[in-house]
Amino acid sequence: MIDRADESARPDPESLSDQVVSRLQRKILSGEIAIGSWLRHGAIAEEFGISRTPVREALRILAAQGIVTIDANRGARVNGQSSQDIREIGEVRAELEGLAATLACDRMDDEQLAEMTDSWQSFRTTLDEPTDQQAKAWVVANERFHSVIMESAGNPHLAATIRDLRRKLPHNLSFGAYAGNSRLIARNLSQHQAIADAIIAQDAELARVEMVKHIKFSIDATARWVERNAADGDAG
Repeated sequence: MIDRADESARPDPESLSDQVVSRLQRKILSGEIAIGSWLRHGAIAEEFGISRTPVREALRILAAQGIVTIDANRGARVNGQSSQDIREIGEVRAELEGLAATLACDRMDDEQLAEMTDSWQSFRTTLDEPTDQQAKAWVVANERFHSVIMESAGNPHLAATIRDLRRKLPHNLSFGAYAGNSRLIARNLSQHQAIADAIIAQDAELARVEMVKHIKFSIDATARWVERNAADGDAG
């Protein structure tokens, strides 16, 4: 079930749909939802504990991304997203988020600096926790970190483009590739630290380089995770 307040009172009616999109993308990429299977509005609404309205919108978003094909009488058939798609989306997102990090160097205020720095301190305390608890903390920390950089860049057109790419491939999906691998998690933490240090030092070129490197690393890990899941499915 998706954690939500009164659905009718939400200020952004698309936010619940975005949550459904992200959850379905994760299930499809991990192989939990098989390629070629059918997604039914009623079944999804019941599973997530929501009405059919955000489910319909979520499936329209997935259809626009080419991940599903909608049949008015049967629901939505899963097309999937290949590891090549993931890498191609990642190439674009890496350059755009690198630009955001560059702009943030001169535009990030003290409050935003504190938010960027504090975002990962809370996650470090969960490194010895079970994977499910660690995953929840990582998603929150990762969202805070990247969002405050994008916000402080101060370019709404850049932010809108990055958000559109994230709808095609949410950045939080990469924890699926890190889960259970302490070395990958440690490397992910060190990459965030390097980005933060460069922004704090107002070294725009280094901030761009570190952000591009970080996004490409996470995208490659996600693509390889998808490839492994596909291979496991074929073997089964």
